[in-house]
Amino acid sequence: MDDQDDDDPGLAGLSPEFQAMLGGLAGHTASFGKMLEKRANMSKESARKKDDDVYLESYADLSIHEDMLKDIPRVEAYSKAIAFYGTKWTESADTTVIDVGSGTGLLAIKCAQAGAKKVIAVEASRMSHFLKQIVTDNSLSSCVEVYESRAEELELPEVKAVDVIVSEWMGYFLLFENMLPSVLAVRDKYLKPNGLMLPSRCRLMVAPVERQNWRNAKLDFWKEVHGIDMSALMPLAVATACERPQHCSVSEAELLGHPIPILDLDLHKVREEDLKRFEMPICFEMPPGKRLDGFASWFECDFGEDPSLLSLLSTSPSSPPTHWRQTVFHFRQPLEGGGGVSLSGKVVVEQHEVYSRGYRITFELNAAGRRPRLETFELR
Repeated sequence: MDDQDDDDPGLAGLSPEFQAMLGGLAGHTASFGKMLEKRANMSKESARKKDDDVYLESYADLSIHEDMLKDIPRVEAYSKAIAFYGTKWTESADTTVIDVGSGTGLLAIKCAQAGAKKVIAVEASRMSHFLKQIVTDNSLSSCVEVYESRAEELELPEVKAVDVIVSEWMGYFLLFENMLPSVLAVRDKYLKPNGLMLPSRCRLMVAPVERQNWRNAKLDFWKEVHGIDMSALMPLAVATACERPQHCSVSEAELLGHPIPILDLDLHKVREEDLKRFEMPICFEMPPGKRLDGFASWFECDFGEDPSLLSLLSTSPSSPPTHWRQTVFHFRQPLEGGGGVSLSGKVVVEQHEVYSRGYRITFELNAAGRRPRLETFELR
């Protein structure tokens, strides 16, 4: 709304009591709200262990594995990469692979079928019990070994180093669930020098979006409902709908500009410290007559340097849909383009200080003649 910022439909201008009420209601939309309250007096170590327990328990639920196994672009990307390297594995007849977070064992079994001599499937959830049976049922017990263990606690007395580490660790916004440190712990402990990481490189992208349909459905809906003025609920709708990013599908038509890479991870070199906080400048021209409703994000993964393996897995709006979809950060107050606006600023990503597997994302934007914009979201 720019020059009309005094008409902010958010919390500004409301009574302190009403603001407090909205803040409280918005906070209770958190899926982990009760858990976070209980941990208020926990030590940082205890809270992190609680996060890990809840996270691992979620992967004992078969439905989450069903979603991943039905994700054709995901399965095909890993299958193509494994098949590409399988020829070399068969020729050497001495390749050892670790599958971190093996789940139902799809990747571990594919590696074994492709020619790996030994595959170590690591799974910390209760799914490991079923994984052992799946390996047996597929006559691969002599090749695939299942370890029920947290990745960080993995001990392989008879294995000093491995040739390949494969893992599907990516979450919403690439980093959500914060599984990558577990993969890096195995890499640092067991991967041979010049060993292979699958995926080998991941990029996190953001792009400005205009989402009129979403704003109509989630916010403007409350202006009048079945002929009744319910505009009093608009501030609450804004506070709750825009508090957190939404995992949804974005069309290419909703993009206002080219994607901006905000994180580029070389999986052979990245450290856990690199994931705790990072920021990247943002600069783009908003087209005339358009409105900035927020930013969409997605990621893409390489599985090596061969051209056929670059961006083999992409979750962009222009790629076949995946279970990750896109992650969208809807601004509480849109920014009108008018005759065209040059925007600059930055996006800051920080690991959540309470929920260790979540993140806080802040967009800072500036435009000539407009007041600075600061939008913060919690991914937890």
